[in-house]
Amino acid sequence: MLSIIISSYQQPYYDQLVKNINETIGDGIVYEIIQMWNPNLMSITKAYNLGAEKSQYDNLLFIHEDLVFHTQAWGEQLIAHLNKENVGVIGLAGSSYVPAAPASWTVAEKYNVINILQGNKENTQSVRLNTTLKNMTEVFAVDGVFMAIKKKDYSEIKFNEDLSGFHGYDLDFSLRCSKKFQNYIVDDILIEHFSKGNPTKEWFDTNIKIRQNLKFNFNKKNDSETEKNNFLGFLYKYFEYYLINKKNILFTLKFYPLNRINFKDHIVIAKKYYHYLKYASDINKKLKS
Repeated sequence: MLSIIISSYQQPYYDQLVKNINETIGDGIVYEIIQMWNPNLMSITKAYNLGAEKSQYDNLLFIHEDLVFHTQAWGEQLIAHLNKENVGVIGLAGSSYVPAAPASWTVAEKYNVINILQGNKENTQSVRLNTTLKNMTEVFAVDGVFMAIKKKDYSEIKFNEDLSGFHGYDLDFSLRCSKKFQNYIVDDILIEHFSKGNPTKEWFDTNIKIRQNLKFNFNKKNDSETEKNNFLGFLYKYFEYYLINKKNILFTLKFYPLNRINFKDHIVIAKKYYHYLKYASDINKKLKS
């Protein structure tokens, strides 16, 4: 039995999805669809928690409304996955590495696991994104387009309503879940998603907040190259939004991957910091003159 919860604000997409679910979920599945009408009325975390409170079944699926299922009888396959031992979140896109610095789930190509048809709202041809190598791949982070979990396990975690807006809810939820259970990306359920992510400043700031809250090394083994690249990417993005000054430079050091990178990569990052410090010093001199 499955409760499908959707934070909705585009009725045509929702109606299309409901019809599609009815046609593809499978005859042997008892299910309900809970529409949380949410044209910016509340955060997605609150909408999902309220939807879960309304649910009556033992398994929960949180999905975006701008998608359709291509797999027939996908509901039976999803329930079978959720019934396996120690399963946390089941998703269709995620990552098996968590860096020290703030990041989305798309950390590095070699760690990203995905099985989705990526479309767009202009109805041009979709692209199959598929990097799965087995039926169930272990991950930490799961993308929010499709997140399934047993209700009893959801009740221990819930979505973090301290996160406002519509960003980061999936990263925060799946990472917290991965501390207690094992998350997976599966390759036997295929959806077509009609929109891409929107990495705004709000999205970036939310990722910073999440990483401040989750001070934990999830990885069994550190990857210096991935840590370096992710940290430099974080610095570049941070100083797109914030002034280059000593205060902000010191703030970024909170996420420095100190014990996760090799000596060579420390030197690379140090050179970047020297560049920022010199820039900040030059600006101060100009302001004083």
